[in-house]
Amino acid sequence: MPVKWELRGADELIARYGKFELGETLRPPFERGLLRMQGAMAQYPSPRTGSTYVRTGTLGRRWTSAKPVITPLRGRVVNNTKYGPYVQRDPSEGQPSQARVHQGRWQTDVAVMNQHQGPIVTDCERTIEKALDG
Repeated sequence: MPVKWELRGADELIARYGKFELGETLRPPFERGLLRMQGAMAQYPSPRTGSTYVRTGTLGRRWTSAKPVITPLRGRVVNNTKYGPYVQRDPSEGQPSQARVHQGRWQTDVAVMNQHQGPIVTDCERTIEKALDG
C-alpha cells in the first residue's frame, strides 16, 4: 500500500522552480529516509527463550531500497526472500502477510513506516525550507 505525504512548502517550491526541482531537492532526504526504514526492517527480535533454531540472517541482509524516482517522488524498501512477507508484511497489506506465529514479535512494514514517518517528513520539510530560503 503506497503511503502519501503532504509536505509543507512543496507547492511553493513547485510554483517557484517546477516539479523536477522539487524531486531533486527532496532526493537526499528521501534517500536517507529509505535507508532509515531499510535498516529498521533488517532488525531481528530476540530469539524465543529455549529456541534451538539457528538464524541465517538472510531476511535482514535482503532488505534493500531503490533510488527514488523523481516525478512523482517515489521510493521502495523491499525484500526478495520468498518467506519475508510471512515474517514482516502487515496483515492489512493483503496476501501473503505476517503469519500468526510472528505477530507481536517481528515488526511489520507498516509499523516501521509509521515509526519513521515523522522524522522523514521533518527532514524533507527542512530541506524544502532551505531551498526556498536559498
